[in-house]
Amino acid sequence: MKLRYIAVLALAVAVGFASAAMADEFSFSFTGGGITASGIFTVSQSSTAGVDEITGISGTFSDSNVGVSGAITGLYQPVSYVSNTLATPGIADTAGGLSYDDTFYPAGNSPLVCYDLINGVSTLTYPFSGGVFDIFGVAFNIAGPGSYVGELWSNGDVGGGPIVYAAGLANATSLVDDPNADSATIPPGEYGSLTVSPVPESGSLVLMSIGLLGIAALWARKIDRLRSPGM
Repeated sequence: MKLRYIAVLALAVAVGFASAAMADEFSFSFTGGGITASGIFTVSQSSTAGVDEITGISGTFSDSNVGVSGAITGLYQPVSYVSNTLATPGIADTAGGLSYDDTFYPAGNSPLVCYDLINGVSTLTYPFSGGVFDIFGVAFNIAGPGSYVGELWSNGDVGGGPIVYAAGLANATSLVDDPNADSATIPPGEYGSLTVSPVPESGSLVLMSIGLLGIAALWARKIDRLRSPGM
């Protein structure tokens, strides 16, 4: 019985290390509305529980609507991390007009964050929430001529689910592909489906392998003892 407890403990330790290490790197894939994007982004925990700050991103981005395609070369600068315009007015905008905050909600529960001062009163200007990004999303540079900037965001649950995700594109001076961005029609952007999943670190995989090998060795010893005469 002692061997069994040791084996279970080894597995628990290996899985625990692996789970803890999967929290800072995520793979993503978006497709829809003529836009495809995929790659990996990294995050760090912010001072607010349940809200991460996106610290880096790489991958590829393609928009067949306007013939733009290239590698994602990193976050648009400067990064923002202003995720609530009611608490902290002044959301960041790219030079071409995309608003962004570079925040990530791993539980998929992004809140209402879009407020404006209207006649001196803080007023909610976008009424939907939900998703791993909020309505402002993450902005990133795209390699190639044109100084293009792409973005992914969540329009939230606009009625009955599922969460509506969207993408957009701008250059150094204006929006290039972001339907409804300047009209009363909501939600904005080219709609699509988004998948996000944690990426295990190589060290975590090694730890898990060691744990599993340890379990196998312990059980092999137990079987050998049971089969040996006089044991």
